Amino acid sequence: MLRRLDLEDQWRSLDKGFWPDDLPVGSRTVIYGHNGSGKSTLSEVLLSLAEGRCATDVVWEDESERRFTISSGGASPSSMAVFTRKWVEANLSDFLDGESASAIVTLGREAIDAKEEEDRLEAEIASWHEEAIEAEKQRKAADRKVDKLAREVQDRIVSELKEFDYNYFTKNRYSISRVQGELRKYRGEAPDSNAHADALKRLGEGALNVVREVPAPPTGVSDRLADLAEVLMETPTRVALQALEGNPVAQTWVERGLELHKEFDECLFCAGSIGHERRDQLARHFDESWLRIRGRAKGLLDAVAAEKEALVTWISRLPDPTSLAGDLQKTCEDAIGRANAEVRERMAVIGSVEGCLKAKVADPTSEPEIPNWSLLTGGISTTVLSQAVTEHNDQARRHEEITAERKQVILDHLVGSQSAVFGDLEEQAMGCAEKTSTSKTAADLAGRRLDAVRQAKFTTKDMADTLSRDLARVYGKDHLSVVVTPDGKSYACRRSDKPGTDLSDGERTTLSLLYFLRKLEDEQVPGGDPSQRVVVIDDPSSSLDRESLFATHQWLLDTLKGFGQYIVLTHDFSLLRLFLKSHRNAWGNSMKQIRDGDSDEMRFPKVAFLEMYTGTADGRRCSRLGQLPSLLMQNSTEYAYLFSMVMTGISEPEDHERLFLLPNAARRVLEVFASYKAPHRPDFLQQLEVLVQVQESEPYRDVYDFCNRFSHGEGSESMDVLDARAVHGQIRRSMEFLKAVDPQHFERMCKATGNDPAAVA
Repeated sequence: MLRRLDLEDQWRSLDKGFWPDDLPVGSRTVIYGHNGSGKSTLSEVLLSLAEGRCATDVVWEDESERRFTISSGGASPSSMAVFTRKWVEANLSDFLDGESASAIVTLGREAIDAKEEEDRLEAEIASWHEEAIEAEKQRKAADRKVDKLAREVQDRIVSELKEFDYNYFTKNRYSISRVQGELRKYRGEAPDSNAHADALKRLGEGALNVVREVPAPPTGVSDRLADLAEVLMETPTRVALQALEGNPVAQTWVERGLELHKEFDECLFCAGSIGHERRDQLARHFDESWLRIRGRAKGLLDAVAAEKEALVTWISRLPDPTSLAGDLQKTCEDAIGRANAEVRERMAVIGSVEGCLKAKVADPTSEPEIPNWSLLTGGISTTVLSQAVTEHNDQARRHEEITAERKQVILDHLVGSQSAVFGDLEEQAMGCAEKTSTSKTAADLAGRRLDAVRQAKFTTKDMADTLSRDLARVYGKDHLSVVVTPDGKSYACRRSDKPGTDLSDGERTTLSLLYFLRKLEDEQVPGGDPSQRVVVIDDPSSSLDRESLFATHQWLLDTLKGFGQYIVLTHDFSLLRLFLKSHRNAWGNSMKQIRDGDSDEMRFPKVAFLEMYTGTADGRRCSRLGQLPSLLMQNSTEYAYLFSMVMTGISEPEDHERLFLLPNAARRVLEVFASYKAPHRPDFLQQLEVLVQVQESEPYRDVYDFCNRFSHGEGSESMDVLDARAVHGQIRRSMEFLKAVDPQHFERMCKATGNDPAAVA
């Protein structure tokens, strides 16, 4: 069976990718599209495949998602019959022109003494079918496991990564087919669970802020302390006063007082007289060496105090470990701990030095014990801490790159850890599929031999009578019939008792379709079993009246139900509605199974309704296949659907994907509207002319011109590139015209189709 088709290169209006990967046809499929949408082009490709002369290089994907590349001139992998206008021209032109058509079956009597061979072949076919059924069951079971595993991986990818990029890590982007492709092609060693957990943790930290670099620790005091021993051991050369000797507090007090009494001869404290002799004694006590030694000691003391303050300031400026990336926080915390310990040790040494110097400042004559300050000569090591900060800042500056790497680690773990298991399951499924195919092929070969044995069961007369009954069923009368030609080898069409040489287009279509389908029932071809055949029918309702359309629809349902797959392509909105109604329950059940996650139904649904439409690619017109839009589902008449399409086109941006359909849709809306507003005129343009003239000064004359310029003929699949702004302007003018002619009708149509009338001013 056919699931989807793709082209290797552009062919007419079809190009590579015109058929989306996730859009399968089903066992029962209807494809709707306006004339010019590309249906006939697609049908021609399928016809060429069925006849073993493929028009271009294609990729055939079957119901099991197996892909077959078919080169130009090749044949389809499945037995297929295609009804198109070209098939009719090639097979029935003489018949429809009143001549004759080749007999559907070869004349001959029923085979005698063939019963034993029939029974043997039937038993053989049944055996092959049983093997095929069992192998298919095993394949489906393996496929379900493949699908389940892919869905589990998909769920983990989305659940673990969506919070970090909700636009990218979705089930739409990471579809089942994409996940399966990733599992299939993964090579190499996958990151382990620890790497996976670490990457998840790091992603959760979010963006990092740059941290200032580690400042250099203070080191200048060691140079100053080179003179420490000399300062502490030096004593002043002076005549000491006994009263002050050995009394630092008194010395300090007197020294300060001496400074204050430079300008006074009387003591400010006791009001006693200060004589020159006493001043000389005090000056000899606090001589120049005394002051110099104390000044040196005081300078060193200031330097030591500054070092203490610098150390406190430096340690406070070290980074907070929690401000660094998670993988660097422990390193940073340990390094800062070591730095604090070193600072405390240096502070202790500085405290000892400070104590000695304070004693020397208080009494320059003292000789304090020289402390061991060698620790201060070395610097505080910040290499590890600086490296951690540098690495953190590098991560902060490369956030996007590192984030992408961590996401890839997670993806590689989720995919790579399951790749081998997935490959084993796919091998199982492929082995079962090959066994199924082999058994079916053997059954088909036996079936062909059986068909040859049974050939004599049919006669040309029987098939002629069958075709005549089919015609009567469709039309409800027996005005047309099919008879055997005098030579007994062909058929001829008769109208009453005369040759059917004046067939209408509808009659030609019906006769062609009847002949085509009856031919399928008896045709001896590979895959002759109807349940293994694909039948494609393009435009089965051309030029049929309402009654014949109903009959044709019902007859198609009855006739096609025995085939493995059928695809009906139509531009007839009424026929589409009939198929939607007749397949409503089956289609609804199929949609429910798909929503419930049934992998078999998602891969190859029982019923599918699709649309073929014209889009744009690189500024050129091309055909596209998509889901049947809700507009078509919701509207019960083609007029309502086309009205809603045009109104939607007005409301949407200028790159409307169905841009090429809008001009013709607008014209068809006006055709229906004009036929009701001016039924006294024989054709559309005359009707439109009347309505234009009704408006004073004919403001909508441009609408009349538009209907001639921007619409293509029926069945055409080529048109000039359209100016999007011109199209939008003209379709808007068309609806403005309709509104101006009959505002009540316009309002009612907007209400009926769910469109905003305000979109058209």
